[in-house]
Amino acid sequence: MKCEFKLNYPGDKVIDINVSFWSGSVNITSDELNIIRQSNLNEYKIQISKDSFGFLKIKRQLFGLDPIPKIVLDSVEFDLAQSLSWYEYLLCCIPLILISGGAIGGFIGLMGMRSNLWLIRINKYPTYIRIFMIFLIGCLSLLVYKELSRGLATAVRLIRS
Repeated sequence: MKCEFKLNYPGDKVIDINVSFWSGSVNITSDELNIIRQSNLNEYKIQISKDSFGFLKIKRQLFGLDPIPKIVLDSVEFDLAQSLSWYEYLLCCIPLILISGGAIGGFIGLMGMRSNLWLIRINKYPTYIRIFMIFLIGCLSLLVYKELSRGLATAVRLIRS
Protein backbone atom coordinates (compact mmCIF):
# COMPACT_ATOMS: atom_id res chain seq x y z
CA MET A 1 0.00 0.00 0.00
CA LYS A 2 1.40 3.35 -0.98
CA CYS A 3 0.78 6.36 1.25
CA GLU A 4 1.87 9.96 1.00
CA PHE A 5 2.82 11.92 4.08
CA LYS A 6 3.13 15.70 3.91
CA LEU A 7 5.55 17.41 6.28
CA ASN A 8 4.41 20.61 7.94
CA TYR A 9 7.80 22.19 7.44
CA PRO A 10 8.25 25.11 5.04
CA GLY A 11 7.57 24.05 1.50
CA ASP A 12 5.15 21.23 2.40
CA LYS A 13 7.53 18.49 1.29
CA VAL A 14 6.07 15.04 0.61
CA ILE A 15 7.37 11.65 1.76
CA ASP A 16 6.26 8.48 -0.05
CA ILE A 17 5.74 5.49 2.23
CA ASN A 18 5.36 2.01 0.71
CA VAL A 19 4.24 -0.83 2.98
CA SER A 20 4.64 -4.39 1.74
CA PHE A 21 1.57 -6.58 2.33
CA TRP A 22 3.44 -9.86 2.76
CA SER A 23 6.47 -8.86 4.78
CA GLY A 24 5.23 -5.63 6.33
CA SER A 25 8.48 -3.91 5.43
CA VAL A 26 8.38 -0.16 5.04
CA ASN A 27 10.21 1.76 2.32
CA ILE A 28 10.42 5.53 2.70
CA THR A 29 11.44 7.73 -0.23
CA SER A 30 11.27 11.38 -1.18
CA ASP A 31 12.29 13.35 -4.22
CA GLU A 32 12.85 16.55 -2.23
CA LEU A 33 14.44 15.32 1.02
CA ASN A 34 17.50 13.36 2.05
CA ILE A 35 16.30 10.38 4.11
CA ILE A 36 18.89 8.39 6.09
CA ARG A 37 17.97 5.04 7.65
CA GLN A 38 19.30 4.68 11.18
CA SER A 39 20.82 1.54 12.73
CA ASN A 40 17.41 0.73 14.22
CA LEU A 41 15.42 -0.38 11.18
CA ASN A 42 12.30 1.54 12.24
CA GLU A 43 13.99 4.95 12.55
CA TYR A 44 14.92 7.48 9.88
CA LYS A 45 16.72 10.80 9.95
CA ILE A 46 15.30 13.35 7.54
CA GLN A 47 17.42 16.27 6.41
CA ILE A 48 14.95 19.09 5.90
CA SER A 49 17.51 21.81 5.24
CA LYS A 50 21.27 22.15 5.67
CA ASP A 51 20.97 22.71 9.41
CA SER A 52 17.70 21.08 10.46
CA PHE A 53 16.93 17.41 10.85
CA GLY A 54 13.76 15.57 11.75
CA PHE A 55 13.46 12.08 13.19
CA LEU A 56 10.83 9.75 11.82
CA LYS A 57 9.93 6.47 13.52
CA ILE A 58 7.69 3.64 12.31
CA LYS A 59 5.32 2.41 15.03
CA ARG A 60 3.57 -0.93 14.49
CA GLN A 61 -0.07 -1.39 15.51
CA LEU A 62 -1.87 -4.43 16.96
CA PHE A 63 1.38 -6.11 18.10
CA GLY A 64 2.81 -5.81 14.60
CA LEU A 65 -0.05 -7.71 12.97
CA ASP A 66 -1.67 -4.65 11.43
CA PRO A 67 -0.03 -4.03 8.04
CA ILE A 68 -0.43 -0.23 8.23
CA PRO A 69 1.93 1.40 10.75
CA LYS A 70 1.75 4.80 12.42
CA ILE A 71 4.39 7.46 11.85
CA VAL A 72 6.03 9.29 14.74
CA LEU A 73 7.69 12.50 13.56
CA ASP A 74 9.59 14.36 16.26
CA SER A 75 7.46 12.73 19.03
CA VAL A 76 4.11 13.51 17.31
CA GLU A 77 2.05 10.53 16.07
CA PHE A 78 0.33 10.53 12.68
CA ASP A 79 -1.94 7.91 11.11
CA LEU A 80 -1.15 6.80 7.57
CA ALA A 81 -4.64 5.37 7.21
CA GLN A 82 -7.86 5.78 9.13
CA SER A 83 -7.77 4.48 12.69
CA LEU A 84 -9.97 1.51 13.37
CA SER A 85 -12.26 1.12 16.35
CA TRP A 86 -12.33 -2.00 18.52
CA TYR A 87 -15.25 -3.62 16.73
CA GLU A 88 -13.53 -3.20 13.35
CA TYR A 89 -10.43 -4.93 14.72
CA LEU A 90 -12.65 -7.67 16.15
CA LEU A 91 -14.41 -8.14 12.80
CA CYS A 92 -11.08 -8.32 10.96
CA CYS A 93 -9.66 -10.89 13.39
CA ILE A 94 -12.36 -13.52 12.75
CA PRO A 95 -9.99 -15.71 10.64
CA LEU A 96 -7.65 -15.99 13.65
CA ILE A 97 -10.02 -18.64 15.00
CA LEU A 98 -8.06 -21.00 12.75
CA ILE A 99 -5.06 -20.74 15.12
CA SER A 100 -6.64 -23.62 17.02
CA GLY A 101 -5.85 -25.75 13.93
CA GLY A 102 -2.10 -25.54 14.47
CA ALA A 103 0.58 -23.96 12.33
CA ILE A 104 -1.27 -24.31 9.03
CA GLY A 105 -4.46 -22.86 10.48
CA GLY A 106 -2.51 -20.08 12.17
CA PHE A 107 -0.78 -19.09 8.95
CA ILE A 108 -3.99 -19.10 6.93
CA GLY A 109 -5.81 -17.20 9.72
CA LEU A 110 -3.02 -14.62 9.90
CA MET A 111 -3.12 -14.03 6.14
CA GLY A 112 -6.91 -13.73 6.26
CA MET A 113 -6.69 -11.21 9.11
CA ARG A 114 -4.06 -9.12 7.32
CA SER A 115 -6.20 -9.15 4.17
CA ASN A 116 -9.19 -7.96 6.19
CA LEU A 117 -7.20 -5.17 7.85
CA TRP A 118 -5.97 -4.06 4.44
CA LEU A 119 -9.45 -4.26 2.94
CA ILE A 120 -11.30 -2.38 5.66
CA ARG A 121 -9.17 0.71 5.06
CA ILE A 122 -9.97 0.96 1.36
CA ASN A 123 -12.52 3.75 1.08
CA LYS A 124 -13.16 2.97 -2.57
CA TYR A 125 -16.08 0.67 -1.73
CA PRO A 126 -19.12 1.32 0.49
CA THR A 127 -19.03 -0.01 4.05
CA TYR A 128 -21.56 -2.80 3.53
CA ILE A 129 -19.54 -4.20 0.60
CA ARG A 130 -16.32 -4.13 2.66
CA ILE A 131 -18.05 -5.95 5.55
CA PHE A 132 -19.45 -8.56 3.14
CA MET A 133 -15.95 -9.06 1.67
CA ILE A 134 -14.49 -9.44 5.19
CA PHE A 135 -16.97 -12.23 5.96
CA LEU A 136 -16.20 -13.75 2.56
CA ILE A 137 -12.47 -13.75 3.33
CA GLY A 138 -13.21 -15.42 6.69
CA CYS A 139 -15.24 -18.16 4.97
CA LEU A 140 -12.61 -18.56 2.28
CA SER A 141 -9.88 -18.91 4.94
CA LEU A 142 -11.87 -21.66 6.62
CA LEU A 143 -12.44 -23.44 3.31
CA VAL A 144 -8.74 -23.23 2.35
CA TYR A 145 -7.73 -24.61 5.75
CA LYS A 146 -10.24 -27.44 5.53
CA GLU A 147 -9.16 -28.51 2.04
CA LEU A 148 -5.44 -28.14 2.75
CA SER A 149 -5.64 -30.18 5.94
CA ARG A 150 -7.73 -32.83 4.17
CA GLY A 151 -5.16 -33.00 1.35
CA LEU A 152 -2.26 -33.30 3.78
CA ALA A 153 -4.05 -36.01 5.77
CA THR A 154 -4.67 -37.95 2.55
CA ALA A 155 -1.02 -37.58 1.50
CA VAL A 156 0.18 -38.84 4.91
CA ARG A 157 -2.22 -41.78 4.73
CA LEU A 158 -0.94 -42.69 1.25
CA ILE A 159 2.69 -42.46 2.33
CA ARG A 160 2.11 -44.75 5.33
CA SER A 161 0.40 -47.46 3.31
